[in-house]
Amino acid sequence: MQQISGPGVTLWREEGTPCRAYTLRTRSGTPQTARPPHTLPQRPHRGTKTGQRGFRKALEGAVEIQESWPEDHSDAINNPRMSCGENFRFVKMSGWVRMHPKLSMLLLGRRRDSHPPCGSSCRLAPPAALEGPWLSLSLNQFEDCSGGHLVRSLLFPESSITHQYHQPQPGRSPCSAGPCGLGKCCDWMMGLLGGRASHLKWQDVCHRVLVHICDTVAAERCCLAMTTTDEAGGQVLGPFFQTTKTQNHTHPDWERSIMGYVVSTGWPLNISDAYEDTRYHLKVDDPAACRPKSILSVPIKNQHDEVIGVVMAVNKMGTACFFSKQDEKVLSSHMALLGVILENKQLTERLERECHHNQVLLELLQLLTEHYHRCLETLLSKLSAVILRASKAKLCKIFISDQIDGECFSWMVCVERDDHGHSTHYCKREFDVNDVSYMYAVRVRTSMEMLNISNIKCVTQPTAAGFQTLICAPIRDTQRNLVLGVCELLNKVSTDSDEETEFSRADERLLQTFVECCALALHNYAVQQEAEKNLTKLTITEEVLSYHISARVDEAEALEKCTVPSAHSLGLMEFSFSEAGLSLAASAQAAVRMFLDLDLLQTFNIDYKTLCRWVLSIRRGYRGNVAYHNWSHALSTAHCMFAIIRRTEQLQNKLSSLEILALMVSALSHDLDHRGVNNSYIHRAQQPLSRLYTHSTLEHHHINICLLILNNPDSRLLCNLSSEDYKACIGMIEKNILATDLTVHTQRRSEFFDLVDDKTLQWEHEEHRDLLRSVLMTACDVCAITKPWKEQKRIARLVAEEFFAQGDREKREFNIRPDAVMDRVNSTRLAELQVQYIDSICSPLYGALSSLFESCSPLKDGCTKNREKWQMLVEKGEEKRDAVKE
Repeated sequence: MQQISGPGVTLWREEGTPCRAYTLRTRSGTPQTARPPHTLPQRPHRGTKTGQRGFRKALEGAVEIQESWPEDHSDAINNPRMSCGENFRFVKMSGWVRMHPKLSMLLLGRRRDSHPPCGSSCRLAPPAALEGPWLSLSLNQFEDCSGGHLVRSLLFPESSITHQYHQPQPGRSPCSAGPCGLGKCCDWMMGLLGGRASHLKWQDVCHRVLVHICDTVAAERCCLAMTTTDEAGGQVLGPFFQTTKTQNHTHPDWERSIMGYVVSTGWPLNISDAYEDTRYHLKVDDPAACRPKSILSVPIKNQHDEVIGVVMAVNKMGTACFFSKQDEKVLSSHMALLGVILENKQLTERLERECHHNQVLLELLQLLTEHYHRCLETLLSKLSAVILRASKAKLCKIFISDQIDGECFSWMVCVERDDHGHSTHYCKREFDVNDVSYMYAVRVRTSMEMLNISNIKCVTQPTAAGFQTLICAPIRDTQRNLVLGVCELLNKVSTDSDEETEFSRADERLLQTFVECCALALHNYAVQQEAEKNLTKLTITEEVLSYHISARVDEAEALEKCTVPSAHSLGLMEFSFSEAGLSLAASAQAAVRMFLDLDLLQTFNIDYKTLCRWVLSIRRGYRGNVAYHNWSHALSTAHCMFAIIRRTEQLQNKLSSLEILALMVSALSHDLDHRGVNNSYIHRAQQPLSRLYTHSTLEHHHINICLLILNNPDSRLLCNLSSEDYKACIGMIEKNILATDLTVHTQRRSEFFDLVDDKTLQWEHEEHRDLLRSVLMTACDVCAITKPWKEQKRIARLVAEEFFAQGDREKREFNIRPDAVMDRVNSTRLAELQVQYIDSICSPLYGALSSLFESCSPLKDGCTKNREKWQMLVEKGEEKRDAVKE
């Protein structure tokens, strides 16, 4: 053990032990140990006789101080809560402490000058017990592991500045007076927590609590600061609140530093005499009213133990010159309740601000969506009226950038709100370059950042006449990184009074939402303008197309005047009908005859002249350079539909005249403007049609051309139908034409087959009728497979030629191998491909249809005979290949 001696004191230190605790030995040898905070003995009760008299300056016996550190408390060395969070502990001594005569201060009344202001405070020791004096020890004295500060204070007192503390007057405790200082729960604070503060703003709550605690702890003045987050994400102090006892108070640096320190550590700070503590470097020339003597600062925490503010009481009033432990407890308990109250108030106000913001956003979006705005100025004025009412600003200006010259503004919308809440707007296309709002608009357009100025006159001096506060933000097109305009709000008015105030962060968020809505409005308006322009172009294109697709006058007149042959003479009643031997005029007459024999003109009051022009327009709608999907194929499909209806009495009785009309129009129009390629090629080539429809692309296009012709003034075939019948007929035409897509047919045919096999077809069910019409359309579309062998073989070669032409284009354009049916390499396998086509599509279809309608048996028989012919060719081809190999 190492011995260190000094004037009147002997220090013993065990080798290898940290200098954290000391054993004080009296002359009698009885040791008393100052241990870590959590093992120190309890404080004696206040108010004893000895405690009221204070500390003695000397002890009767000499004292030995032996340094020791228990093994079970070694973890306390690096524990910040122990080093700065605990308060004073008091060690019982068996005799009087004899100090150096010049050491007139308390042992722990002085810290190292280099030590920062931390949690446990430098204060007078509390009252002592009756049986003996108590010595106040703080962990802050033991921060240095070598124990150097305490050793120097004890052994070499001349090296430390001494402090003389005046003891309190006898018979008076340093505890605060009043109900809050008696250790009871504060009814006033509980009233605030219970709802008395519900009608108050959190700023008013802070001010009232400050006045209350200032009286409770008997402080000269109190101040409170909340913590906020700056733009960089750091935590800063503000706003500040001050009691009314000191008016026009400015917060000096020492106040901010102490409060900032308490916020950073989260622990209370109690300073008995700030001027005697050289850590704070207070100016001696400060006014007497601003000079602090004693300081008590306590953090304000929320329920998550996060510091949200700090309160500071300055200068204990009355006979006590310091804030006691009881004052610290009272202030801490008040701040615990205040933390809950403020957090609830802030959450409530944040929710109110969020609801307000959402309501404003809803109003702005409703203006953008509920009306079609042809005038951009009117739309922006309505939007500005909403943001003026929400932000309490008096003036809103929206500068719109010039689309040609992006360096200047082309025009401006200005909306002003009067004292009664009414707004007026006007539009200007000329600007005063010396105007303050214009200069700030140019600045924001260049920087592309929001600008918030609380006092324009201080920045721009006399040029800001009539303007006090301003907030300005750019209207940006983020995709093109352009500034579409700039929005300004000027002269915010306080809610509680008519005085002008600065724009808050909530106003900045509102303005950001507003400029985004303005950007959306400008974008939508531009899109509307472009859409109107494109719609005008489309209308002109349709007019040109209608002109060229309309029947020639001489052809229409010739068809009207000629005598249309009968169905028997044209061979329309037989499934073996072939349009190959008919001229263009005869084919048009055959189409007209089908509508005449089905009594569609009389039933729907269709003008004969209109029918002739419609038929000729349909014929012109098919491209002549397509091998198979042309007018001849359309006429063949329509004939098959006509023959099925005429030969099937059940269909004539069960189908309505409107359904028959829709079937005939669909059959004749189902491949209008066919390009000789399928849907797969259109999507692979990314043709414009592929952008319009994701499936059945060609079929949708056929529908559009069909409707275009039906709406042509010279060929309005359905113009005499009632609105209800017209709508129903158009709906059936669309479904019928879409059914000709074999992909759609393969998805739905199993349902039809089940109805036929189970004999559960219900004519009363619209779904069954729709399915039947779809199957009839497919059966008529592929009816070429049922024609006599010679006709079937001719048509098969036309189909193969069209398919092979598409395959050649796919090889040339996409460098891919086309499907087998479209690969010209397989031209010798035509018979095999036909057999596969009949087995997969045609035979099941005609088999089910002939089972349902006996009149359709010739279609099944023709398909079966043609399959036999193709199969024979397949077998002959195999024999030829075998002969060549042999």
